[in-house]
Amino acid sequence: MNASRKAVGIRTRRADVSDVGGVRELLIGDFNNFGFEFRFLDSYNFFDKKATYLLGTKFYKADNNSIQGPGSANSDADFTLRTEEFPNYKNQSDFSNPNLNIAFFGENIFYLSDKLSITPGFRVEYIKTGSKGFKKTVNTDGAGNPIGEIEEFDDISKERMFVLFGVGMEYKWNSNIEMYGNISQNYRSITFSDVNIVNPSNAIDENLKDETGFTADIGIRGNYKRLVSYDIGAFALFYNDKIDFLSTTIPPVNYAGLLRTNIGDSRVYGIESLLDFNLQRILDINPNYAFNYFVNSSFIKTEYTRAIAPGIKGNKMPFVPDVNLKTGIKFGYKNFSSSMQYTYLSLQYTDASNSIGGGVSGVIGEIPAYDVFDFSSSYKFKLFKIEAGVNNLLDENYFTRRATGYPGPGIIPSAPRTYYVTVEFKI
Repeated sequence: MNASRKAVGIRTRRADVSDVGGVRELLIGDFNNFGFEFRFLDSYNFFDKKATYLLGTKFYKADNNSIQGPGSANSDADFTLRTEEFPNYKNQSDFSNPNLNIAFFGENIFYLSDKLSITPGFRVEYIKTGSKGFKKTVNTDGAGNPIGEIEEFDDISKERMFVLFGVGMEYKWNSNIEMYGNISQNYRSITFSDVNIVNPSNAIDENLKDETGFTADIGIRGNYKRLVSYDIGAFALFYNDKIDFLSTTIPPVNYAGLLRTNIGDSRVYGIESLLDFNLQRILDINPNYAFNYFVNSSFIKTEYTRAIAPGIKGNKMPFVPDVNLKTGIKFGYKNFSSSMQYTYLSLQYTDASNSIGGGVSGVIGEIPAYDVFDFSSSYKFKLFKIEAGVNNLLDENYFTRRATGYPGPGIIPSAPRTYYVTVEFKI
């Protein structure tokens, strides 16, 4: 991948006097990534039972660059860096962030019987991340005159190597019922790009470290006489040194009062299910009709079990609703099909402190519960297919995001009622 991203805008509630007349902030990112993955699959006999194994390797190399500094003071889409014109812009940086990831992995399916199989696996990871560049902060007086600057230079790298293990199990009760279970270690690596960019809405802990933990799930899936298909499971996720936003007054946090840091340890429990009822067969309707009712739901409980700050232990994790429900009806007749879906998500928090209200900036606070109806339909005629639909049918006012940066900071409203029509022609 060879790509770039440029964004220009004002990320504070009002122009800072140090920004010389409201000059906009410019962010430039250049991404040059290369990777490949190789897998080898084969089978053999193990105690007169067929076994299958997989071995593979992954190589990934990235050379990404990020620049932060003054853009123009105009209102057009001007992505020119104006450091010479505005040398006293408050936040400036220019970093190169190399990233190297080499992995070796494997797994083996052992068939212990005609019904039971077990699949152990492993993954060896080598990760090297680096940061080379500078970060400059220009301090000014009340009139916007520079009174000093702080400049920091980085030329560092971080290496780590570790092994992750996991095992899965499947038991086929019969041709229609299957039970399964899995447990595996997990790992989330941070990169130096997490801490290079200065955001006026939040600060980043310079001692941010990787997350570790493990995941487990167990469930049952199948169908009953082709009338009902189902997949019902329970899961648990455990995180050590979970990375989240913490509301705090620790400098250099700006007015939003957010610090992105390793909050502590957390756990997540939940039940997920997908049920699909074939009403055409249940009600014995003409087979020219298609008629289904489905329910996709999850009920989740999250909790911080250890925290670095008071008032966090026992709180819920951000951006995880207790209830996530999607249900609807699919109806069709010959070449015509349609569906109506209802979505409901319960209240969510945006920081580990479980802040309410949002404050002046709107960056922190809860995301209220919301529900949305969507409708879609399609018709096929020979080589043509016409699709049409309405999203947010009842024109609900809601939001799913509180942005800390451009185009925020603040609440980002979701789309109102929207219509669409698509015509497809196959040659």
